[in-house]
Amino acid sequence: MTSKTQSYRTYLLKQRIVPYLFLTPNLLIFSIFIILPAIIGVYYSFTDMSLFTFGRPEIIGFDNYRRLLDDELFKNAMWNTIKLVIVTVPLLFATALMVATLIVQPIKAKGFFRAIYYWPVMISAIVVGVIWQWIFSQDFGLLNVTLQSLGLDPMQTFINPTFAWWSVVFAIVWSRTGYYMIIFVAALLSIPETLYEAAEMDGANKLQKFLFITYPSLKAARLMVFILVTMEIFKIYPLVVTLTGGGPFKATEFTVQHIYETAFKRYDIGYASAMSVVMLLIVTLFTAFNFFSSKRGENK
Repeated sequence: MTSKTQSYRTYLLKQRIVPYLFLTPNLLIFSIFIILPAIIGVYYSFTDMSLFTFGRPEIIGFDNYRRLLDDELFKNAMWNTIKLVIVTVPLLFATALMVATLIVQPIKAKGFFRAIYYWPVMISAIVVGVIWQWIFSQDFGLLNVTLQSLGLDPMQTFINPTFAWWSVVFAIVWSRTGYYMIIFVAALLSIPETLYEAAEMDGANKLQKFLFITYPSLKAARLMVFILVTMEIFKIYPLVVTLTGGGPFKATEFTVQHIYETAFKRYDIGYASAMSVVMLLIVTLFTAFNFFSSKRGENK
């Protein structure tokens, strides 16, 4: 073997190994803090594990999953979460896309408006909940104080289940639109101007350019936003706890809050783990549906 051949093979080996060396820290972090806890959680879901279990917990098979079939509180929390996903995902998607479309237009102070729309994203979810709690609170909220100062009757806010539920939707859309707006802005700026110029030459108006050029060109961004929003809404917790606390009458108690209370207030780790596994399966189904629907439309 000549020295040149050996050097070339060494070079190829380095080219193959070096990328994995760079990935190793992230893979370790992901494995330790995501994969390993998930595996442990699945194991605990088949046991009677609690915070007061010492030693190895007893394997009880599918008993925790059978309990879920008769657990009305879990069904209520899961139904509230699914409703929130069904309503909030399209609303947040449409709002972010609309704002992004307006932001990329040739207007004055474009950077200022981008900063204003993105500003709520930088606020902690807990702080967002506190802000809207101060605004919507039944007794001391800015909304009712303003109405009373005008001689009007105060609104039923967090004592009304419907109002409380929609306040959660509003707070999520207000606080997260800017994040997904940035994704859409990046995708919009990557669309070649020549497509719009050709459409103008053919007499297309703004609506036609959006429907036949802009929207189809955002296919990858749309899929990513749908998946990210779906996963985020399923795991919503800090904002809701500080805004409504899950009330009134558990109208805004969602799955993650119910799992947390089962694990750390009722100390039933095994049962809470079973809930987490079921939620993981539902999120996976939603994500797979979005992904394969997108692929199916791509193949047509």
